[in-house]
Amino acid sequence: MRHTLRRFLATATAVLVASVGVQAVSAATPDGMVTPGDPRLLRGIDLLNRASVVLPTAAQLQTALPAPADPGALGPSNLPDQSLEYVIAPAPEQFDGPAAPSTPAPPKLYSPSLNSAGEGGTWAVIIGINNYPGTQSDLQGAVNDANDVNEALAKLGVPGSNRLLIREEQASAEVIRASVNWLNEHAGPDATAIFFYAGHVRKQGEGKEALVGADGKTISDGELASRMANLRARSTWIGIAACYGGGFNEVLQAGRILTGAAPANSLAYENGGFQRSYMVQYMIRQGLIEGRANGTTIEAAFAYAQAALARDYPNRQPVQFDHVSGELDLRVPGRPATSAPSPQSPPPDDGGGSSGGSGGSGGSSGNPPSKEPEDDGCSWSFGLVKCD
Repeated sequence: MRHTLRRFLATATAVLVASVGVQAVSAATPDGMVTPGDPRLLRGIDLLNRASVVLPTAAQLQTALPAPADPGALGPSNLPDQSLEYVIAPAPEQFDGPAAPSTPAPPKLYSPSLNSAGEGGTWAVIIGINNYPGTQSDLQGAVNDANDVNEALAKLGVPGSNRLLIREEQASAEVIRASVNWLNEHAGPDATAIFFYAGHVRKQGEGKEALVGADGKTISDGELASRMANLRARSTWIGIAACYGGGFNEVLQAGRILTGAAPANSLAYENGGFQRSYMVQYMIRQGLIEGRANGTTIEAAFAYAQAALARDYPNRQPVQFDHVSGELDLRVPGRPATSAPSPQSPPPDDGGGSSGGSGGSGGSSGNPPSKEPEDDGCSWSFGLVKCD
C-alpha cells in the first residue's frame, strides 16, 4: 500500500510539474515518442523562469545520437517506464528525525597542495547523498550519480589522488565547504576543476537555492559562489544533479560551465529503472562511460543527453550554461580514454562512505549500482594500475 501510494504521488507530481514547468512545442509519433528531427523541437519556454530554454537544433539532434554500439543498447523499445521515476523532492524545512552520525571524510581532504600556486591537471570534488535526517526525505540515485562521475573521470585519465569522492554521512555542510577549499588549493591556473553535487537542494526564496548536507545544514548558492571565487582553474564544470540545479548561476564566470538536472524553478527526477538521475544516466553513464557522445567534452556529453532525452523522455531535459571559449575536455591531456571497466572491476576511487546505491525496481535496461572499492591513491588505465 505504501509503495502504491508513493508511486501515485510521484506520478501525480510528475504530471503537475510537466504541466506548469517547461513547456516545449514538440512533435510526437503515434506511439508517443518525440521525432528528433522535427524542427518544432526548437522552440520552448520555461513558464516558471519566464526565460527561453535552449533546445537542440535538428542537425544537432541527428548528429548527437550515434548508432547504438550493440543490439542491446537503450532504445525506445526497452526503456524503463516513466512510472518507475520518483521526484528528487525539495528538502523540507524541517526533517522528520535526527541526522545519522557523521563518518570521517576522505583523508586527502586534508592533504595540502604540493605547490602554493596550485597544480595542473584535472581536480574534482564529487558529492553524492542519499541518506538525509529522518526517514521521509531520502533519495535513491544520488550516490550512484556521484559514483558514475567518479568512474567517468577515472576512465578519462584523472588519477585517484585528484578525485575527492564524498558520500553519504561524510558530506556534512562543513565538509562540503572544506571540499571547495581543497579544490581552490589544488587546482592551479592551468588546471581543469570539477564540482559535482547530487542530493537535495532547498529553495530559499526567489532566485536563492542551497545545497543540503547530509546533516541537514545548508550552503547557499551565494556562499558557494563566494568560495569558488578563489578558484584559479582556467576551466571549471559545475554539475548539480538536483532540483533547481539551473539556479546556481551565481557560480558562473568566464571559463565555467553549469549543468543542472532541472531549471531554476523546476524539480528533477530519478528513475528506478536506471537507479540514477536522468541527467547522469544520459550525460555521464551513456555519453561518457559508454562512449556514446561524440567526444569527451562536457559540451559533447550534454548534446548527446539533450538529443537522447528529447527522443526518450522529452520532459526530463537538463539545462546548461556555457561560459567557456571553445570546449571543456575532461580528458587529461596526453592520456587517452580507457575502455569502460566491467562492473566486476571498477576503477579505484576514494572509498569511504556508505554505498547508498539506488532502490527501485530495475528494468531490462537498468544499470547496476556503482561499486565502491577502497581508496589506494591509484588510477586505472588499460587494465593497468598506476599509483602516484
